[in-house]
Amino acid sequence: MVSPKHVMLMFTIIAPSAICFGAVYRVGDASGWHPMFNYTKWASSNKFHVGDTIRFEYNAIFHNVKEVTEPNYRACNGTKAIATYFSGNDSFTLDHPGHRYFLCGFPYHCRYGQKVEIYVVGEGSSPSPSPSPVADKNPANSASSSHHIFSVQFVTKYLAMVILVLFYLF
Repeated sequence: MVSPKHVMLMFTIIAPSAICFGAVYRVGDASGWHPMFNYTKWASSNKFHVGDTIRFEYNAIFHNVKEVTEPNYRACNGTKAIATYFSGNDSFTLDHPGHRYFLCGFPYHCRYGQKVEIYVVGEGSSPSPSPSPVADKNPANSASSSHHIFSVQFVTKYLAMVILVLFYLF
């Protein structure tokens, strides 16, 4: 049986770490990463903080993700990318304030809107809350929302920490 002392120790260890997790945003929300979506509007409707994660989900046969400089972003030029990703499920932790630029390097995809500029607020700001759930009648959309992704990751990390603490105590 777990003593009150052990329970208090667990919460002392776990509670501060729960505050440190940033939000996870699925780029394009339920739409994902593809041309003909307004990523400028999507990005401006979110507030990204240092420690948050953005996730690109897409069909890797038809798309990729390239991080580029601002001039290359404006010109839709992916030939001199900082980095190229093509797994179909790429995540980036926003580890510093400022602008980050991403586009799809497949021909004409960027020109048809498959690019996003992410502005990351500095560390002096309060941590990002999880994205607000939006009422959606379609369960398929709400199940794939950013909030759902954040919740699953948070619960998984929380349970892993509890198991480690319990293993340590017993």
